[in-house]
Amino acid sequence: MNLGEKILKLRKEKGLSQEALAEQIGTTRQAVSKWENNQGFPETEKLLQLSNIFEVSTDFLLKDDKSVKGTEERGYYVSKEMAKGYIASEKRVNKYVGFAFLFWALAGIPYVMFSTDAVWRFLGMAIFVVLGVGSVVLGMFAEQDGYKVLGQEPLLFDYEHLKELSNEYNSAKKKYVAIAIPCTILFIIGILALAFTIRGYIPWSEYHSFVFLGFGVGLLGFVYSVGTMEAYELLVKNEQYSTGLMFKVRRKMREKIGNL
Repeated sequence: MNLGEKILKLRKEKGLSQEALAEQIGTTRQAVSKWENNQGFPETEKLLQLSNIFEVSTDFLLKDDKSVKGTEERGYYVSKEMAKGYIASEKRVNKYVGFAFLFWALAGIPYVMFSTDAVWRFLGMAIFVVLGVGSVVLGMFAEQDGYKVLGQEPLLFDYEHLKELSNEYNSAKKKYVAIAIPCTILFIIGILALAFTIRGYIPWSEYHSFVFLGFGVGLLGFVYSVGTMEAYELLVKNEQYSTGLMFKVRRKMREKIGNL
């Protein structure tokens, strides 16, 4: 893919006409048309403006096909800034969702602490349930629509950026696995303790507060760490993700709906 083809592809992805693009960079529609048909070459200043408008590096615009992963494939180009923003956004969403599960698990504490006082039991449980719902709502608002395309199209990266992102993922994975494993153990212990209690093997007591606390902390850590790793994997392992059966089915369905 040469420079002209890249400009044409990126312009269409941004939903810009030749006139609109020309206006943004202070040139004419004829000049943009010549660039896209490889009959002319943008000046350095215009090239930098194109880089900013399309949110890609000048390297991506100028380098040959070998420098870009899957350039000839149909896909969505992901800039370094977009990848960084997506990871940060997913961390926020996972944090809010994780806290929602924590609050819902903590609703069990007033259940066992106020076994003789129905009013305080109900009030305490209601507070934690509301906090959980509020956290889910915050997570919904934290999710940015601009990143949804990353899960809907095969992704293209600068080779060096993908390499850097892979190294970052491998480093972060060690930390998140170290969080996920003990959190999973806490979650399983909580499930087993509650199962034995419900079956009557263990009597209900105030000590079950620690069970619900561990259960909630386990859910929080698990949701946050696993969700963040999945966000990284969507980027660095996108080739595997975008060739999966479910991805292809969802894409076909979106295309059919879009043609209606």
